[in-house]
Amino acid sequence: METLQTLERGLTALELIANKHAQLTVAQLAEQLQINRTIAYRITRTLTALGYIKTNDNQCLELTSKVSSLHALFEKTIPFATQHVLNWLAKETQSSASLVIAEGPDCVVVKTAAAHSNVIQINYQLGSRLPLGYAASGLAIASTYPASENDSEDIKVARAQGYAYSEGIFQKDAIGIFMPLQGRHMAIGIVHLGKINIEDVVQKLTQATESLNI
Repeated sequence: METLQTLERGLTALELIANKHAQLTVAQLAEQLQINRTIAYRITRTLTALGYIKTNDNQCLELTSKVSSLHALFEKTIPFATQHVLNWLAKETQSSASLVIAEGPDCVVVKTAAAHSNVIQINYQLGSRLPLGYAASGLAIASTYPASENDSEDIKVARAQGYAYSEGIFQKDAIGIFMPLQGRHMAIGIVHLGKINIEDVVQKLTQATESLNI
């Protein structure tokens, strides 16, 4: 796929600056992007002029508060009560709860919540990706698309029963149960380490999705 190289480099630079937590100089950025320093300076000057980055006292690059406005706009694409619902779901199931969305061929974690307990937990990390059709979260998202002859049996089962289940995909004894949101390429669910009452979780997921489908 043909891309606009300058824009691609600028966005990649922004991601690198964000990930380095104010520990990246222009010279290091040029090295990371495999470009000469002149181009790196042009990119950083542009991002600075637009207000998205600044240079700190250590001559390192860091994000400014302006990026929060982009995040706020993204938040508007997510059901308003999602975090509240995930907090409730995590507490009720004593599990880690997540909202995942489709982005191209991937399923991406955009919201999480964890139960406050001493029970050992396994968590999805914010921003983590996995292929559609893989694990409970990816299966649930895949089931939101029209049926295809290329669908796996697991996707067909998830679409038929209204939720997806997987076990031992990322870690032994780790169980994932995710349910799609109506009319959206999104799903919420839990990841739990050890035995769990599937029927009870599905019932709570139904309550959670119904509250978000309003």
